[in-house]
Amino acid sequence: MTNARSPSVYQKYAWTLLFVFWALHLVLSVRDFFPSLQDFCLACLPGAQTAIQSSTGMAWSQLATTNPRFANFLASALVDDGISGVGLAVFGMVVSLTSFRKGEKWAWYVSWSMPIGILAAQINVYLLTGSLLVIILGVVFVLVSLLALFLPYRQFFPKKNARSLETMLEFRMSALSFNKRSFRIAVAAG
Repeated sequence: MTNARSPSVYQKYAWTLLFVFWALHLVLSVRDFFPSLQDFCLACLPGAQTAIQSSTGMAWSQLATTNPRFANFLASALVDDGISGVGLAVFGMVVSLTSFRKGEKWAWYVSWSMPIGILAAQINVYLLTGSLLVIILGVVFVLVSLLALFLPYRQFFPKKNARSLETMLEFRMSALSFNKRSFRIAVAAG
């Protein structure tokens, strides 16, 4: 008799944490379609420089008026980044809503892109802005996304049942003895 346990609440709904993070990623990626919003740093303390300010030495509005060609180029790069971010966010939302929720192993591995991506992005923004709040938020987001990955761990990688291991060994032993018998019969007939 197998010992089938139903998943606990935290295992059953851990996918929602990843889904919410991917939805947040979607919203932040859509922001890249509007370059003028780059003057606002959502994870910076008041008065801290944004990534655009620390890279160019001026706010987006100043950059657009003093160097419109460079601003247009940068706006194009931001839109490209937004397109990539939206695509990744939609993919992550679909994976977490479907395959991760069902407990498919490949989805667990793919979902590691969330904490790795958060860590890489937050370190990049910290290096540009120097805002310690970015690191604190990054650590919180990484920990919550790791929690979403490890809470349902046994759903993706169940423990090997001792009974099923015994059954598998018995099957292998019987197959081995069958092969020896078949070999003897074939030799005797040959």
